[in-house]
Amino acid sequence: MDKIIILQEQYQLLLKYLNKYGDSSLNPQISNIKLILEILNKDKNGTNLDNIREINDSLYPPRGGLSEFFIWDNDYEKRVLLNEPVDRAKEITWDILNNENS
Repeated sequence: MDKIIILQEQYQLLLKYLNKYGDSSLNPQISNIKLILEILNKDKNGTNLDNIREINDSLYPPRGGLSEFFIWDNDYEKRVLLNEPVDRAKEITWDILNNENS
């Protein structure tokens, strides 16, 4: 599958979960994910991956951001199920943007 399509899918998933489970402290990350999606929708050839990589890095500031985003539920099994797609999306986007041979 084309890496642009994969990135679009993963950022859409992250946006969905941030909107549903996040709080106002994540507004900068939500705005940046929307910006990434705009760029991906216009750039089907992947020529702006360096720009996307920079914006993606801003999703993970030293405090807060996606690195500290965690969905809490008192039920352990449900908590694991809720967080797995988010963790996987973060891993996939990082792999694509940081591995030249992806």
